[in-house]
Amino acid sequence: MAYKSIMVFLGLEQVNEAALRVSCDLADRFDSRIIGVTSGVPYVPVHLNGMVAASMLEADYDELALATARCESRFRDAIKPCGQPFVWRESTEMPADFLAAEACSADVVIAELSENSPLMSGQRWLDFGDALMKAGRPFIIVPPRTTAMALNRILVAWKDCAEARRAIAAALPMLQAAQDIAVVEIVDSERETEAASASVADVAEWLSRHGIAAQARAELAAGDTGKQLEAITVEFGADLLVAGAYGTSRFSEWVFGGVTSHLLKQRSFCALLMH
Repeated sequence: MAYKSIMVFLGLEQVNEAALRVSCDLADRFDSRIIGVTSGVPYVPVHLNGMVAASMLEADYDELALATARCESRFRDAIKPCGQPFVWRESTEMPADFLAAEACSADVVIAELSENSPLMSGQRWLDFGDALMKAGRPFIIVPPRTTAMALNRILVAWKDCAEARRAIAAALPMLQAAQDIAVVEIVDSERETEAASASVADVAEWLSRHGIAAQARAELAAGDTGKQLEAITVEFGADLLVAGAYGTSRFSEWVFGGVTSHLLKQRSFCALLMH
């Protein structure tokens, strides 16, 4: 089992070096095609007269075209040395909508957090949550200072629900490549520890059927669960965290649980998330 088609989203107002490096690392490892995508919507001026608005809109289309061309050039320059097949796709749709539509062509989607990008945006910045919830594909969220995807150590944040099950199944190719793996569930009370320990042990047994050795343990919650999970992942020295993404739609926007929100903002390690 391997990823044969990897999609990388390039933000129009980002350098995207980390996402491109991770894309090349995974494509080399799994002999994958790489699909580069970008999208952005022109800013439509409001409360201006027709001629001024039209002039501003035309100028913004020109700026958008230049930014798109820069992204494509960076993508081609970064991917060509990998020696893997690649394609480029672009649009003037909302980034999350375009990425979600194109994700049917990929096994996994890679996107980079920017130092300055908002999590929920629209026209030029990728709304990570919206794309993640719509795409039906695993997302690898890459912090901007990531230099490589070594896959030496992977931590699985377990919770016995559909999202976590989908995430760990989607991560199997990387889990099979890793050297050290831990499956950890954080529980709220002592009385949940026994059931959680049995659950993570079942997950470790399931992984062993795929030739993957993993340690398993339950941890008692200590304060903010998102911060605790980040601390456990850093302490383990993980290159990647695997977790389900939990959210509900409210008034046409996605509202995330505390752990998912934290994982979408942290910049300590790469995270594979799946809804």
